[in-house]
Amino acid sequence: MDKPIAGYGWYIKRIDNALEKEANQNLQALNLTMQQNRVLILLAHAEEHTLSLKALEERFCAAQSTVAGLVSRLEKKGLIEAVASQADRRIKLVKLTEEGARVHAQSRQDVVNSESRLTANLSPEEREVFLSCLKKVYEAVK
Repeated sequence: MDKPIAGYGWYIKRIDNALEKEANQNLQALNLTMQQNRVLILLAHAEEHTLSLKALEERFCAAQSTVAGLVSRLEKKGLIEAVASQADRRIKLVKLTEEGARVHAQSRQDVVNSESRLTANLSPEEREVFLSCLKKVYEAVK
């Protein structure tokens, strides 16, 4: 058996680069950055599609000013709305709008399409094994 020219890391890096390039192109078409899309993803999976600004900061592991900037830009695009909590006016709540949900659904479909291309040459059984191996590798390095 021939020895591979490159190791695991080489292939992982090339796959990551290709996926990131495609994601950036897809998000650019939606007028989003990766970070802005991450906010939409977090809100789409939150209860009532709403999180406090503080919860967003914690999930991003980012400063309040960074998250506030993201929220402000997304609000200008009509993808989210930020309002004061009725229970405590000091708490700012961030909610996904209908347009934000639509854009999130489109970006999610782009991910599904990318993953389909990524695994197109694999059988269903190979896809299961591949995902299992990826999870094990991730657990080893996280």
